[in-house]
Amino acid sequence: MTVVTTRTFCCCIPTRFGVILIALVGLLGGGFISIISAINAHRITGSKVSIGITIAVYILLTLVSLLGLIGAIGRKLALIRLYFTILMMHLLFSLATGIYAIYRVFKDGSTFINDCMVSNTAVSSEDPRQMCSDGLKLVKGLTVTLFIVFWLVEIWGCVIVNSYAGQLEDENAVEGVVKDTEAW
Repeated sequence: MTVVTTRTFCCCIPTRFGVILIALVGLLGGGFISIISAINAHRITGSKVSIGITIAVYILLTLVSLLGLIGAIGRKLALIRLYFTILMMHLLFSLATGIYAIYRVFKDGSTFINDCMVSNTAVSSEDPRQMCSDGLKLVKGLTVTLFIVFWLVEIWGCVIVNSYAGQLEDENAVEGVVKDTEAW
C-alpha cells in the first residue's frame, strides 16, 4: 500500500491543522476588523471610500475563511483549491486597498491634527498641537503595523493552503491506484 506522508509546516504541525488554524484566524480576524471598522466608520473624515473598501475586503475574508474551514474539515480538494484561489485574490486586493488606506492616513494627517485640536480645546496641555501630532504618529504606526502583520499571516496561510492542496491531490491519486497482489 502506498502511503502519502503528511505535509507539515513549522517542522511538525500538519498542514490540515494549519489550514483549519488559518481559516479560523481569517474568520475571527476578518470579522473583528470589519466590525471595528464599521463601528468607527462614521468618525473618519476624508477616507470614507477606503474604509468602505476595507470593510468589504474583510467581510469577504470572513466568508472565504468559512469556506476554507469547511473544506479542511471535510478534506474536500475542490473547496481547498477554491479557498486557495480566492485567498490569493483576496491577498492581492487587500494589498491594493491597504496601501490606499495607508496612503490616506498619511495624506489626511493635517486634517486629523486640526480635528484633534478643535475637539480637545479643554485639555490642559502645554502644547495641544504636539499632543495631536503624537496621536497621529501612533495612528500611523498602528495602521502600518497591523496591515503588514495581517498581510504576512495571509501570505503564510496561502503557502500552507497550497501545501495542503498538494497533499490532498497526492492522497486522491493514491486512492485511485489498484494493486495487483497476484502478480507474484
